[in-house]
Parts: sequence; structure tokens; C-alpha cells
Amino acid sequence: MIAAELPAPETREAERLQCLAELGLAGPGADAEPDAVLDGLVRCAAHLLGFPVALVSLVGERRVWFKARYGIDLTGDDRDTSFCAHAIRGETLFEVPDAHADPRFAASACVTGGPRLRAYAGLPIRLDGLTLGALCVADTVPRRLDAVQATLLADIANAVAAWFSHRREHADLLASRADLQDRAELLMSLSRETPGMLFQYRKPPGQRGRLSFVSGQAEAVFGALAPLQPPGLRSYLERCHRDDLRGLLRCMADAAHTHQPWQHLFRVCLPDRLQPGWRSVHASPSRLADGTVLWHGFIADVDEHVEVARLRRDKEAAERASAEKSAFLSRASHELRTPLNAVLGFSQLLLLADDEPLTARQRERIEWVLSSAQRLHQLVDGLLDLDRAEAIREPEAANGPAADAFTLLYIEDEPLNTLLVQEALRERRDWQVLHAADGRSGLALARTRRPEVVLADINLPGISGLEVVSQLRADPALADTLCIALSADATPTQIERAMQAGFDDYWTKPLDVLELAGRLADALARHGGR
Repeated sequence: MIAAELPAPETREAERLQCLAELGLAGPGADAEPDAVLDGLVRCAAHLLGFPVALVSLVGERRVWFKARYGIDLTGDDRDTSFCAHAIRGETLFEVPDAHADPRFAASACVTGGPRLRAYAGLPIRLDGLTLGALCVADTVPRRLDAVQATLLADIANAVAAWFSHRREHADLLASRADLQDRAELLMSLSRETPGMLFQYRKPPGQRGRLSFVSGQAEAVFGALAPLQPPGLRSYLERCHRDDLRGLLRCMADAAHTHQPWQHLFRVCLPDRLQPGWRSVHASPSRLADGTVLWHGFIADVDEHVEVARLRRDKEAAERASAEKSAFLSRASHELRTPLNAVLGFSQLLLLADDEPLTARQRERIEWVLSSAQRLHQLVDGLLDLDRAEAIREPEAANGPAADAFTLLYIEDEPLNTLLVQEALRERRDWQVLHAADGRSGLALARTRRPEVVLADINLPGISGLEVVSQLRADPALADTLCIALSADATPTQIERAMQAGFDDYWTKPLDVLELAGRLADALARHGGR
């Protein structure tokens, strides 16, 4: 027989060979151990059917090998010359009554030599739609199966097919076991690297719950247990802080009743630590078919997170306190400096007045008032951590503004402050003072009179001094005007806001009227004059 005479190979040949490999039956070397079940089945087939030879053959890619045999010493045959290679191509009984008379097998080595087989009858063995081999009987004389023998062979073939099915289940079970083992090892490896304790809590219906899994990081979370103490739920609950235990148990009970995910923050008392540590637990439930509820959860050491949260709260409280302090200083600065500005200014003006001479006694008393006001000014500066005023400059006397005098626009809603500035510059011929009592009036006056200097309070009716300077900078005709803030608020935050809004300088009240003209001249010089 030549290979070309064989039927065309089945279309699922690759799957069939793969199935044999998965069952560990790809060749005699893969499973050389005899199998008592198959050996018994081929022995029964031989005796029940009255044949001297019975086999369970498996058809590989090039060879046919006998997994179980009776009455023959051969362990296999070439696939090209094998009866079984034909038997696996069909789905029913394949029978060769006389091989000598069949041209497909007349020249086969099994017929002309060796066992000198003449008759063959075989049924394909199938698993999951794939033909793996055959159960066959053979004789050295020509013969054919009767109906009873064919039925018996089919029954035994079914038993052989059941053996292969159990073999597949066993292989699948081994693969599942190996996969579970791999997963278990992976879980343990991951749990050892996880910075916390993984756990599984099993609660069958009507029974007490128990911890069915605890990861290797449990000791890092709850501390080492006593040598003979079992790692149960009670052992870990005993480490909980007594003030937190009731809340933790109540949270667990509520979650068990509602079967909802839960989380809780609690403290633990560890044997080797004086202070309690903070822990956070997260768990989610899943219900099994028998009603058992499995909780899968994670407990983490959150000491650092709690400390960071505490520090954040402390920082926020400090920032609020700082903001409240700044607001207080701002109010205190304004309320203290405004009346102090008037006391200092008018005391100085009284001492300089020539039209109404003072008596020696009056001058002495005014000097006392001025000295006390200056001392109070120093105390206020020290309280608010401000720089002390510059040295006093003597003003230049004059009878009125000159034709080329500088124009100062003072925007201020406090009449006393306005009067003070006007009086301070009244005798200066090089200055002309304009006044506006609110921000909008000041803007209108600046657009019509084009002053060289705008001196503005911050807290104004209508729009603030910050908005005034912002609009001045946006007007091309006034964008280069020297703008100076004059405010009783001497806090650094307010000064920074004013400078960012567009002011060129920031002066604080009380204003020393004797140095006002000099400070204005210096500021103009730095600004570039007219």
C-alpha cells in the first residue's frame, strides 16, 4: 500500500494532534505506563468477540501507536500502512474481512510478515468531535463480525471513549490546579509587596464569619501576634483602640446587613509603640450561590496621611489667623493713623503760623502735643512693624502758586486729611492743589486738568483708589502721570496690591506735612519731571 492510496486527511488534523498532545498521548514516550482500565477493555474485547488480537490505537502525525494491546507484541506501526489510519477517517465500523484480497493492505508488513493479520474490524474513538484513534480486533484468518459482535465492539468502544473523556477532565483539572497554584503564588507575591493587609472574610448563612485569607503584611499593620495566638478576627479586633472598637463593629454590622462596600478609619494599639496608630479599612462584598457572603478588603497604615491632614489643617488655621491678623492691622492702621495725621499736621501748622503769633505758653503746650503725637506715631509704627518716617524738611515760604507751578490732585474723602495737605502746600508757590472727594470725581478732574501728580487714598467712595489708578493707566493721555497712594493701611498685602494696580509709590498716614513738598519734589525727579 502506498501513501497516495490513503483517504484525504481530515480537515481538523491539527486540532486532533493538539488534543493528543494536551492529553499527554502524542506518542509512546509521552505515556509509556500501561493503563489497567484500557488493558481490561481490550482483553474483554478479545475474549467476548473471540479474536486473538485487540488494540486501542492512537494515530499520530506519522506513526500509529498502541496505548493498550492484547495478543500482540508490537507497540506501533507506520501510519501509511496501518489499518487504523483508515478507521479514523469514518464514523462507523471499518472492517477488512481478508487483507490478502484487499489491494490496500495486501502488501502491508502486518499482513505479509510479523503477526500475519488477515482480518480487521475497528471503530473510531472520538472526543469533542475529534477522532483520536480506534478500538479494533484482528485475526490471523479471514472472518467478519456478526451483529452481536458488532454491538459488543460498539459498547466497548463507548467505554474507551469515556476513558478519554475522563482523561480530558483529569487534564483540565490538573491545568486548573496548576493555574490556581500560579495565581495563589502570584497573590502571595503581590500581597508581600502591597503596603497593607489584604484579607477575605467568609460569612456563611446562619454561621459565624471567619477570616479565610490574610496576606503577609498583617504583622506590619497589626503587629506580631502571640506565638500560639491564631490569626482570627478576634485577634485583630483586640488590637483596636477601645474608643474606636464600638464604631468599627457597628460599621461592620451595618455593611454585613446591607451588603454594601464600606470603609472606616480607626486606631490600633501595638505592643511596641506608645502612641496609637491610624488604620483605614476598605471592603466590598460578593454573594455566592449558597448564600455565603465573601468580603474582600484592604487595611492600610495611614499614620502619615493622618499626620499630613493634621498639618494641613494646622496650616489652614494659621493662614486664617494670619489673614485675620492682617485685616485687624489694616483696620488698626487706618483708625489710628487718620486722627494722628490731623494732630501732627495741625500742631505743626500752628507752630509755623506767622499771621497769628502764639504766646510762649501756647507754643510750649502745642510743642508738648506735637511731641506726644510724634511719640505716638513711633509707637504705632513699631506696633505695625513699619519703617519710621524720613527726616523733616523745612518748607520754602511763598505767597502763592507761580505760573509754572506743579498741579497736585488729591483724591480723599476725609475732610481733615484734605485740609491738612492744602495747608501744608498753601505757602508753596511751586504747587497748586486740586481736590476730589471720591474716585469718579477724581478721574473726571484728572482728565480735564492733567495734573503732574495724583495723590489718592485707597478706600474711596464709589470706586477704590486701585480702580482709579487702573483707569488712569488705561488712558493714553494720563498713562505717564505720577500716581502715589496715600493710605492709613500700612500692611504689606495692601501695599503689594497697590503697586500691582499701577501706583508708582505708596505713602502711609500720618503724613508729616513739613516734609510733604520735599517728598513730592523727590518723587517727581525720580519720575522724570514734567
